[in-house]
Amino acid sequence: MGRAMGQAAPQVADIGVRLRRLRRERKLTQADLARQIGIQQSDLSRMEKGEYRVSLDNLFKILAVFDIKMADFFGDAATAQPAATSRPLAREDMQILQMLRRLSPEGRQEAMEFLEFKVRREAIDRRAIENRRDESGTG
Repeated sequence: MGRAMGQAAPQVADIGVRLRRLRRERKLTQADLARQIGIQQSDLSRMEKGEYRVSLDNLFKILAVFDIKMADFFGDAATAQPAATSRPLAREDMQILQMLRRLSPEGRQEAMEFLEFKVRREAIDRRAIENRRDESGTG
């Protein structure tokens, strides 16, 4: 209102909108995502509102949590969704859900933390493999 916004403001706001959409699609609270990327929930809220610029370091952490590439994050909304979220649940998925339902709230939290760890670890491993392929292909 009283302060003039620079040209970067629409892009900052666009990143915030994309970030909020992805977080909500994955049913994460701001507190959950903030914890995973190591920032304060209030900072994440400001990022989503376009009031606070997302650092490159935090953007990479966010991409790892969502398991998407930067091009997908900035591309069309349809390409930012991993295939797993758009396909129907398989029998194995249903078995996992049934087992989770049998756990206590504490057990579910532990399972969730383990799954988050595995997803991040595999995303890092995939990027490392892609980087090795890229390096060997350009040599």
